[in-house]
Amino acid sequence: MHDCYLRRGYVKPSVDGRHINAYLAMPSTAVFVARAGGAVVATVSLITDSALGLPCDALWSADLAAFRATGRRLAEVSALAVSEAWRGPGLAMMRSLVRAIGVYGRDIARLDALCIAVHPRHAPFYEGLLCFRRFGALTACDAVNGAPAVGLRLDLRALDHPLGDSFAADLFSAGARAHVRASLERDLARARRPLKFFHSRGRAHDVEGAKMC
Repeated sequence: MHDCYLRRGYVKPSVDGRHINAYLAMPSTAVFVARAGGAVVATVSLITDSALGLPCDALWSADLAAFRATGRRLAEVSALAVSEAWRGPGLAMMRSLVRAIGVYGRDIARLDALCIAVHPRHAPFYEGLLCFRRFGALTACDAVNGAPAVGLRLDLRALDHPLGDSFAADLFSAGARAHVRASLERDLARARRPLKFFHSRGRAHDVEGAKMC
């Protein structure tokens, strides 16, 4: 994420080559990682609403407050980064990440909506293909060096209804959702197991060290 954002001028270089903030370090934040051939090629984070609020509150607090007042649960999709080599027309990694986020949010975390701050030039993709709807005014986002941003929100309850012949309908078909949910639940089960060690020939081996991303 640090490298992708640095190339686009969204962040300043860090000494250790990492980009982190308080929201991304929260234990309630879920980080999704896509790998190809063992290498990380894409990542995105889902920040659940908490006492800290959401990063989007710095830009559109009144809009989000009005949404929360209805009693609906909210989270923010943040820190999306896809390797240059995996940004082709097939959007394979993007599709996988979007599907995982949607299924996790709706079917596991039981959220009602997701919000996201995006550059205006990317907004048509989310609105046209993924059924996001715009909220809040165009504003400068300090978190990405003052780049312009618009707020978008996705009603996750809409996934329970027919989405027509669309990109979103293909992503969130009943079969696809069931498969991804089962995979995510296996990851969660592994993440909740205690760390265990065994010794063989005098060497310690970590056999339960996997943590859900």
